[in-house]
Amino acid sequence: MPPDGYTSITVPDEVFEQLTEVMSEYECESIADATATASAIALERDEAALARLLAQRLAE
Repeated sequence: MPPDGYTSITVPDEVFEQLTEVMSEYECESIADATATASAIALERDEAALARLLAQRLAE
């Protein structure tokens, strides 16, 4: 069990490998920081993709 105030999660090995890549690329100090960073990046990319799609629709 994790210490009070902390939560543990179980992820597949592939996800953990991706998180370690995020840690090194973005100089994260922990897996938790890498998780937050990866989530923010994914959201930004999704928002950018949505903005492009809307722009294309408006241009039609």
